[in-house]
Amino acid sequence: MTALFIQIMIWIISTLILSRILYILGITLYTYYLTDKRLKGFPNYRFPNIFLHGPVTSAASRFVPYPTPHAMVSSCIYDVHRKVLRIKAKVPEGVYWSITFFARNQDCYFTLNDLESKQKYGQEVEFILKKRGISYRSKNNEIIVSAPRFSKKGLILIRIVMMDPSDKEEIKRIVQIQKMVTTEVEMYKQHNTERLK
Repeated sequence: MTALFIQIMIWIISTLILSRILYILGITLYTYYLTDKRLKGFPNYRFPNIFLHGPVTSAASRFVPYPTPHAMVSSCIYDVHRKVLRIKAKVPEGVYWSITFFARNQDCYFTLNDLESKQKYGQEVEFILKKRGISYRSKNNEIIVSAPRFSKKGLILIRIVMMDPSDKEEIKRIVQIQKMVTTEVEMYKQHNTERLK
């Protein structure tokens, strides 16, 4: 009787553990599938590591999910599988500004807004996005961002929110600031690619 009870308990515990593992694996794979499908819907999916700048968003906008009203959004599908991505941006005055990095599983793993940027880095910011496990020596006070494991591809959004979306002069100013965002890609062999331990 005791041996039978132990066998039943082992079977129940094994079944629970296996079902939990399969559940987590299923949710993870489904999340990656949904994100990949969403990224393929972006106009710049075929041209990774380049920012595409959108117009002022409204409640009907679907350029990005859950758009912020009165925002102008720039998006970049990144691919750091074989390259380091360098991003240079200017933080505008008088409006809210933020840059957010999203992993392939939709997690936000890095964000910076205008107040924090001006306090720590100044009006102009420079980022280095690299894959995890690759070292990079900062040269010009760049902000080093490492893409999480399994997220060599992902999404970067720059949001600029203004008070009055009907102000044509303000929109022109923001468009000029959007155009100042630049990206450069550099192959990993140009950098110290010593694996981190």
